[in-house]
This record gives sequence, structure tokens and C-alpha cells, in this order.
Amino acid sequence: MKKLFFILLAVVSIHVQAADHPKAPLDVVNARMAAYNNHDLTSFLNTYSDSIQIFTYPNIPLGKPGKEHLAFIFEPMFKEKSVSVKIHSQITQGKYVINHETVTYEKKEQKYVSIYEVENGLIKSVQFLRE
Repeated sequence: MKKLFFILLAVVSIHVQAADHPKAPLDVVNARMAAYNNHDLTSFLNTYSDSIQIFTYPNIPLGKPGKEHLAFIFEPMFKEKSVSVKIHSQITQGKYVINHETVTYEKKEQKYVSIYEVENGLIKSVQFLRE
């Protein structure tokens, strides 16, 4: 009985420790991309910090900071299912993920280099460099 108790304690401890560790930056960004392509606004917003800031590279603010503004922008596009993203390549450096991607919106394509800064398992900022 003691042996079973210690095995269960170890399993629960490992599970709790895994839940406490934030996801790797690449996993967070890829979850964002999947939610984007699935037009899942809730999952999409859950990849961002509450104080998310979006910039046109290098530091020109693009809209207001925060998730509310993101929801305002993306909700109509997701409802229309008129947007998708294709990742051509990704590199990571510490808390940063850099994507070369093409966004299609209403059948028009736009290429980007996007720099995602991830902290504590959430996207803190994004910088978009447009073609």
C-alpha cells in the first residue's frame, strides 16, 4: 500500500511540475498559428499576454495594446473565415521566434517576417516586417 501511495504521489508531482512550466516559445507561436488557421478566436487570444503589444518593425505601434484590441481586429476575420497563414520557415533564439510567413486575407497574399517575443508561455510582443 505504501508503495502504491508513493507511485501515485510521484505521478501527481510530475504532472503538477509539468503544468507549472510555461510552454516553449516555438510551441506557443505554433499554437497561435493553428488557432489562426482554425479561426478559433479564444485559443488565438489565449496565446497572448493581456498586455500584448504589436508593432510594425522596429517599434511603430500597430493599434492599441492588449487582447481586447486583438479581439476587435480578428473576430470579424475569423467569423468570415477569410484569413490564413502559411509558415515558410522558423528560427528561435531564446524567448524569440522569427517566422517567414505569408498571410492570405480575402484572397490577397502578404509576406511577412514576424518576430514573436514569448515570456511565461505567452506572446508578449510581435514585430511585423512587411514586404
